[in-house]
Amino acid sequence: MEAIFVQDGHSVDYTPDRAVSAGEVIVIGTIPMVATRDIAAGEQGALRRDGVFDVLKGSETYTAGDAVYWDEDGTPIGGSATGCATATASLGNLMGFAQDDAATGDTTVRVVFTSAKRTATIAGSVEANDITGIDSSLGIAGQAATTPTGAGGAIALAGGAGGSVSGTGGAVSLAGGAGTAGDANGGAISVLGGNAHGSGTDGVANLGTSNTSAVNIAAASIPTSIIGPLNRTAGDSTAAAGSTYANAGALPAGTAGVYPTTAADGTKGVIVNAADKVTGRMIFIGNGVSNKILKVYGPEGATINGGSVNAAFSSVSGKGVVMYCLSSDDNTWLAW
Repeated sequence: MEAIFVQDGHSVDYTPDRAVSAGEVIVIGTIPMVATRDIAAGEQGALRRDGVFDVLKGSETYTAGDAVYWDEDGTPIGGSATGCATATASLGNLMGFAQDDAATGDTTVRVVFTSAKRTATIAGSVEANDITGIDSSLGIAGQAATTPTGAGGAIALAGGAGGSVSGTGGAVSLAGGAGTAGDANGGAISVLGGNAHGSGTDGVANLGTSNTSAVNIAAASIPTSIIGPLNRTAGDSTAAAGSTYANAGALPAGTAGVYPTTAADGTKGVIVNAADKVTGRMIFIGNGVSNKILKVYGPEGATINGGSVNAAFSSVSGKGVVMYCLSSDDNTWLAW
């Protein structure tokens, strides 16, 4: 036989090393259970793991359906710190959910015990409204590689897909823990690749994909530090041409932060693609001719450094140009 029936499971056997009184809440592992009868020290009794109980509570308000936890050191209304129900997950173990509303001044909350166990392993997909850490850090790690040359499992955090033709998918927010008293600082967030083994290197932390509309880091007026070298991917090389914005060599369409050029001769130039006309965008345009001036034009209708419409900015001989879009609406640019 693969399994032999023992009991219905509503109660579990329990032999305490001290006397236990009827109504005491005993936590077995991470599961709060209730002694429904007195149990003498060293004698086998039983603990109820399910059912509905009125449980002593602290000065909290519950709405029917709220999660209820057991705080072994909690202080119930009018009692001492011998344990009580709490609505704060970080203070105890999940007991169940509130069957009825309970006001702040109520001494008990009616709890439907769920006998849920916290576990480190969850098989399959999980759907939840929120995930909140209950200790100093909330770790989410990809699966470790199973072979010496294998790759560790990736982690994907994706907002919900748009629900209609014009719908917007749901957002994903990662927030460190909030400070809870005085002038306490909030907790930090780290986004890391998987740890290397041996002489390997840690995994890359990627933000966004080739189809991501934008990646925002911090907000206006928030100092943003980039520790270490900043690598920019160069786009395709463009040959300077013409003598006006109308016949200049066209730079690629918003594909990179650095654009190399060739063929500068003091009169030829390149024009920034309209796809790069995005407020705040900065692009670096390299001059591949060491002793010639490169002319650079903004997208059609642009003004650069307050000059005339469609006028070029000329580089120093043999030097490149940095272009910054001051306003996409006004097509105004700064250049260095």
